[in-house]
Amino acid sequence: MALPAALDSDLRMPLIGAPMFIVSVPDLLVAHCTAGIVGAFPALNARPQSALDNWIREIRDRLDDYAAAHPDDPVAPFAVNQIAHASNDRLLDDMQTCVRHEVPIIITSLRPPSEIVTAVHGYGGLVFHDVINLRDACKAIEQGVDGIIAVCTGAGGHAGMLSPFALIKEIRREFDGAIIPAAHDLVLRIADEYEQARGRVLAN
Repeated sequence: MALPAALDSDLRMPLIGAPMFIVSVPDLLVAHCTAGIVGAFPALNARPQSALDNWIREIRDRLDDYAAAHPDDPVAPFAVNQIAHASNDRLLDDMQTCVRHEVPIIITSLRPPSEIVTAVHGYGGLVFHDVINLRDACKAIEQGVDGIIAVCTGAGGHAGMLSPFALIKEIRREFDGAIIPAAHDLVLRIADEYEQARGRVLAN
């Protein structure tokens, strides 16, 4: 499956920097995006809620400045992770802020994000949804998400228990969109194979 068209020309490698609680802040996100991978942060990291607007403005300004200074370098889009659950009393305000700024990618976790998909697609953004099993994936697919993040064994956060190879195969039978594996061991294996391939090219 090819990457969504919105991502096709802006990445050095098809990777997403994980949105980590507390750790993911504008400096880290900008470093990811200017390195050519999607940078992401949880909306809840911006505190108080009003800080989210400032974070997004800062990120956009810094990425625009980098792109102007380095016109030949790809600058990847950024993502905001939203916890779609009744316990998150900031969700509506956070999403209104993201929609106002037309955040390129929204990563949703927990509840299938039907209203978020509608809002984000309204301005041409993408929605990727975290899942830990096929049942959750099918619910998200029904909502029209653009990508499924398969959170497998070895991933951080709300880690799943399934092997990435088993879960991705199951999801692919139901979904022809983008599938993003979240599994530490798999990422290391992919990175190792990339470096080996790069070495073979340089050796020739």
